[in-house]
Amino acid sequence: MTYWRRPRRVANPLKYKANFRTFKRTLSLRQEFLLTLMKLRLGLLSEDLADRFGISTATVSSVFTTWIRVLSSILGQFVSNPSKEVVRASLPPSFKNQRYQDVRHIIDCTEVFIERPNNLQIQALTWSDYKHHQTAKFLVSITPSGMINYVSQAYGGRASDKFITNNSGFLEIIEPYDKVMADRGFQIREELALLSAELLVPPGRRGVSQMSQIEVQFTKDIANRRIHVEQAIRRMKCFRILKFELPLTLLQHLDDIIRSIAGLCNLYPPFTTIWIKLVKPDRAVYCLKSIISH
Repeated sequence: MTYWRRPRRVANPLKYKANFRTFKRTLSLRQEFLLTLMKLRLGLLSEDLADRFGISTATVSSVFTTWIRVLSSILGQFVSNPSKEVVRASLPPSFKNQRYQDVRHIIDCTEVFIERPNNLQIQALTWSDYKHHQTAKFLVSITPSGMINYVSQAYGGRASDKFITNNSGFLEIIEPYDKVMADRGFQIREELALLSAELLVPPGRRGVSQMSQIEVQFTKDIANRRIHVEQAIRRMKCFRILKFELPLTLLQHLDDIIRSIAGLCNLYPPFTTIWIKLVKPDRAVYCLKSIISH
């Protein structure tokens, strides 16, 4: 395995050496894998991990940078969009009716606190009026059974839900006659209509003082079903690296971190009904075991 090392500063650009160079391994692959998982799950500082494993903080940074890219490529295979037939075969009882049986995506955006950058322009792009803090924001989509089938790249906290949905590539996985369940902030009905898909959101009051009984019931029905995506996000936030303020040094790895955590969450027992094989993890698990065993 080739480990990441920061580039040397040289006066002559022709003598520039690549970022990836080999160095003498002080930990086994199992220990490096454990170090990376501890960093994700417990959110430990590099100094703490260096003391626990008896290595330097530079080695911790190099090992984590290398392994988070490996895990993102392997565990990212668990984050896939199953076919309509597979999704319908694993529908929970609350979705087995004519209105909700075609729902393939339940979406929501979530934010992660990040350290305040020095650049004023970046401060403006990452400021979240909702969290009153610098944040990174990304989109999460799940199937009705609770499996994460899409995570977007991270955007600045200033980005709206509609902007992230339209620019993250989520619309590329939408197929005709799909139904997408979201809250009122996702104003993407026209974009989905162009793809012959339908948006299910709670009805607004539209200038009236009180909603009708049918609208109230429809709002409750969607809220009771959208709770699954909030549970999926809460499961991802159990990884403490996403729960607390993310240092600027890890910001460049945030997309890999999110994808790795989403893949790990799909290995957890489902919080709804037991789904059938929505993904085929055999190949990914084999790759992961082969790396650790060597």
